[in-house]
Amino acid sequence: MKKLLINILILSGLLLSGCSNFIPAYKIDIQQGNILIPDDINQLELGMSKRKVHYILGSPSISDPFHANRWDYTYSLKKGYRKLEEKNITLYFESNKLAKITGSILPDPSARKDANSYKKQVILPIDPPKRKSPSWWQRVWNSFFGSNDDIDLYD
Repeated sequence: MKKLLINILILSGLLLSGCSNFIPAYKIDIQQGNILIPDDINQLELGMSKRKVHYILGSPSISDPFHANRWDYTYSLKKGYRKLEEKNITLYFESNKLAKITGSILPDPSARKDANSYKKQVILPIDPPKRKSPSWWQRVWNSFFGSNDDIDLYD
């Protein structure tokens, strides 16, 4: 009777640990391609040069050597067990000017901002913290044991 009970416990433990529906594994988020921000897409206008489009959206994710006048920007996001999210935009050029825009995300003319009102994020430098001179005890400690990063030398 004891052996039967032990065998049943072991078998049930193996069955439960093998079922991924009860204990799902962690899946990381997978991002691929160019991040397509609506504010950047709304800056696109027909007649823009390739250089300006490259400045706004960056390098195309798909660059076909047989179709040099077509740039494809794709973005996909797979969050854990959720469905795959995909966005794409295809730009066609004629004589180095933007001629046609197609894809799942298109510019919204009503949301277009004036070139003067568009501001990118500015990062200002911050002065580094000033070190205070170590106390005599810290200097003695450092002379015997080396410098210790755990000692707070900042204000």
